[in-house]
Amino acid sequence: MPVIDPLAVVQPGASIGPGVEVGPFAVIEAGAVVGPGCTIASRAVVKSGVTLGADNTVAEGAVLGGVPQHLQHIESPGPLTIGDRNIIRENVTLHRAMTATGETRVGSDCLLMVASHVAHDCVIGNRVVLTNNVMLAGHVTIGDRAYLGGGAAVHQHCRIGRVAMVGGMARVTQDIPPFVTIDGGTGSVVGLNKVGLRRAGLGLEEVRQVKAAYQIIYRSGLPLEGRLAALDAAFAAGPAADFAPFFRGGDRGFARERRMPPGATLRVLRDGVDETAAEARRAG
Repeated sequence: MPVIDPLAVVQPGASIGPGVEVGPFAVIEAGAVVGPGCTIASRAVVKSGVTLGADNTVAEGAVLGGVPQHLQHIESPGPLTIGDRNIIRENVTLHRAMTATGETRVGSDCLLMVASHVAHDCVIGNRVVLTNNVMLAGHVTIGDRAYLGGGAAVHQHCRIGRVAMVGGMARVTQDIPPFVTIDGGTGSVVGLNKVGLRRAGLGLEEVRQVKAAYQIIYRSGLPLEGRLAALDAAFAAGPAADFAPFFRGGDRGFARERRMPPGATLRVLRDGVDETAAEARRAG
């Protein structure tokens, strides 16, 4: 049986699974579905159109299922669907889809830290981490095991590949390929997400192939079609095979590598400091 604090508001028509705990002043609207074993803390709101799977934890002040923030009047918003075992911390906001045929979706085993925001029609994979104050605009797609640092802002319709790591305060305006690390200061690629690769359980040979694919993408000097052909020829299976389909999708362009190539011309010389050379040294 669920345990519902007498000061909570659970409207008729809400579906509450067994073992659910609802704290004081929480609100669960009619039409919301809260799966078994979930915890809904004080002042959290689960609005109509939200479906929560099993064993989710929703902390104080979180609002799940708000109407999309848009100048257009939203007559029939679509659902917000959340998987299992997610931790949704204080004051997180997740919005429903723009249309009845759309969907905002969060997978399972994710951690959404304090005050992170997931806008309408976003699709988030499994084991994703959004740290404090991450902001996702509408229609953003995030692959499994991606990690976004504090205050990162992602432009609408951008894609972030699986096991990518985005540094804190990054301004993401283009697609981020799988397995890479994005520098928060420049928004540029600075190498592979080595920690993420290890945590994802990739073997040594798989990591070697991902490194080889990275070299083709960012160091070969080939035109895009040439790079895609080389990736297709070299990596028919395994994690490295994720790259070619990713680069064939999307319409935002792709994050570039920060590293300056050898022999690059000087960009600027200011106060006696060669900024191009300094940047190359920082890139390692």
